Amino acid sequence: MTAMTAAVLTFAPALLGSLVALACDAFDRRRWGVLAAGLGLAVSGAAGLTAAFTVGIAQVGGVISVGGPFSAVCGLIGLFASITVFGGYDASIVRRGGGASVALVGLGAAASALVACTSDLTLLLVGIESAAVCAYALVSLGSTRRADEAAMKYFVQSAVATAFFVFGLAILVGVFVPDGRYAALASALDGAGMQLTALAGALLIIAALAFKIGAAPFHSWTPDAYETAPPDSAAFLASGPKLGALAALAVFSAVVTSGSLAPRLVPVLAVLSILSVLVGSLAALRQSSYTRMLAYAGVAQVGYALIAITVMSPLVVLFFASTYALATTGTFLAATEFRRAKPDWDGSIAGLAGVGRRRPGVSIALGVLLVSLAGIPPLLGFWGKLQVFAAVIVASARDLVAGSAGSGWLLAFVAIVGLLGSVISVGYYGSVLRSLFLDVAPAVADDEGLEETALAARPVVVGELPSGTAGAAVIVVAVAVVVLGLLPLAFGASTLMAPFIGK
Repeated sequence: MTAMTAAVLTFAPALLGSLVALACDAFDRRRWGVLAAGLGLAVSGAAGLTAAFTVGIAQVGGVISVGGPFSAVCGLIGLFASITVFGGYDASIVRRGGGASVALVGLGAAASALVACTSDLTLLLVGIESAAVCAYALVSLGSTRRADEAAMKYFVQSAVATAFFVFGLAILVGVFVPDGRYAALASALDGAGMQLTALAGALLIIAALAFKIGAAPFHSWTPDAYETAPPDSAAFLASGPKLGALAALAVFSAVVTSGSLAPRLVPVLAVLSILSVLVGSLAALRQSSYTRMLAYAGVAQVGYALIAITVMSPLVVLFFASTYALATTGTFLAATEFRRAKPDWDGSIAGLAGVGRRRPGVSIALGVLLVSLAGIPPLLGFWGKLQVFAAVIVASARDLVAGSAGSGWLLAFVAIVGLLGSVISVGYYGSVLRSLFLDVAPAVADDEGLEETALAARPVVVGELPSGTAGAAVIVVAVAVVVLGLLPLAFGASTLMAPFIGK
């Protein structure tokens, strides 16, 4: 497979499936449109992962990187988007604009993949804004006043972040690299003169990308957006665009911190990681809403990825972000199944009391995903966090031995905060498990005032509320998390990193 072929197969099926979905929606063939979009995304994902193993890292047109980690991330974005489309199949059929909604996922996935693999600042801006436009529309699909407000809040704040990016782009392209390509950026920023100008441009772009990934203190849009968007839309927003933006931030940070700007930029990245872990973890503990808790937990997870970015370990960033994106896709899709099992569910964690008895398969699968996100072995999430903490501890020890005490102790503090955040995560993830399996749903009274047996206390009637596609998707994701988590025990830890290393 050539580099050009890999690029075409990674993007074309997703785009084609989205166009077919729009056409089918126009002719009221929504089911076929959803299937076409999901299949196109699955083909794109499979092509990307295949290219990760078979194609060496190469440039297409001088601006798009394929092969190795670039194709791996693009492939994973396609697969995660495909899971959300098929998982939200039932909801997309009955939702107004169902074909358009899956087309938005497909177009957003293609834009996010472009963000992950571009090596040009101008094209990066195009990809980010294309993905953002799809994200605004996906949030507004909640079709409530709160969803519209969340989408507008997201749009306004994103416009400010875009302005930051444009200002940074103007500085870097206008002063240092006229063509905007990363290849010349590192050497151009490493010059002796105009360091403050270069620093300003780099910081503006980092701030814009930090907003896109939902890092603290640029995270205020995430709780409302994830809580009010349809669960399948939120599942995509929390995985595909975030994975693409994290990949872009990892590559850009590696480029700009490879020279003399590193001593000034590394502390900034460290502060972002500390704030994200602390703000996300502490805020998640206080949430009563299930999806809002997941949103703040995502802020903390971004903090762990920023730890790896701080120590300039882009492959570790991509690996950890991929493990998080896979698990979080299932956690949001679970909300759709819980709503199906308990139509009067108010979206709260306490409102899940007893659902574990009515949906044991989905509830156990969700438990696996939450335990993985907490970083408990031997599930997939543990290996992601292990790589992050190993990278920062090694970097801290290296700096201390080399005599860079300030940098060494800063990284040590970052590692301690990260470990503390992981401990706290057991609390907010555990609250969901406690509600599902241990708490008992309160008894309710019928119209005649008679006390009815709580839903959780009734015997489970097989087939009473048949599981939908969302429940099946959650179970599939949980199985993948378990199987991939056990692979290192059988074949070594490097097995999981293979797609990110490539040919």
